[in-house]
Amino acid sequence: MKKSYLIILCLGFHTYGLAKTLSSFETATWVSTLSAGFVWANPGETQSFSLAPQIEKTYFAINSFHRMPAAAIFLGKQKTLTDRLSGQFGLEAAYAGDAEPKGQIWDDADPIFNNYTYNYKIEHAHLALKGKLLIENSYIVIPWISAGIGVAWNHAYYFVNQPIISEALTNPDFTNRTTTSFTYNLGIGFQKGMSEHWQWGLGYEFADWGKSQLGRAPQQILNSGIKLNHLYTNGVLFNLSYIA
Repeated sequence: MKKSYLIILCLGFHTYGLAKTLSSFETATWVSTLSAGFVWANPGETQSFSLAPQIEKTYFAINSFHRMPAAAIFLGKQKTLTDRLSGQFGLEAAYAGDAEPKGQIWDDADPIFNNYTYNYKIEHAHLALKGKLLIENSYIVIPWISAGIGVAWNHAYYFVNQPIISEALTNPDFTNRTTTSFTYNLGIGFQKGMSEHWQWGLGYEFADWGKSQLGRAPQQILNSGIKLNHLYTNGVLFNLSYIA
């Protein structure tokens, strides 16, 4: 009960703060930004669990960096804060895919029985509140930092496991599943004006996609599929902004 009251209180303060922020931007100009580029991830967490009584397996992650396409659109307002600082605040929708965790499956959670390999994909989309602080000081470019928090939808799918020895029996594959999770991102970059209303830029962004999990395999009676508590990415994104 105390935990519920605390959550309600925190949500109340968050809503109040968000309302004040939006009201302070009522006289600001509209801004929209389209971003596109690539993100890099090294997904995978080694984990052991039982699929049924007396059937335990370890999913040993083999981490390797790979590149994924990513895109985002931001719509919000921009306001001059001081003679050197401007702020942007609004809503961002983004998509990226596919992260590809892979590894080995150990029967009886024993590395001696390393009898299978596995791989699957994770597709990511999110909707986030995002703020950006721009330093306008007559530089050739306009440096900025950004931060966002929101809700993510991580779709884990196309799980495939393959035996690597002839004696191994075929295992049922985990099923597809979409997990809703908390996500956040932090960014730094620069913008440069092309005209009165248009700017282009380049930025780096660190993000946590949040949780993802596969569904149960056919005939599985305990636990669910492989899960990730976090999936961290590092991205480089080009952006094009229109300021009304």
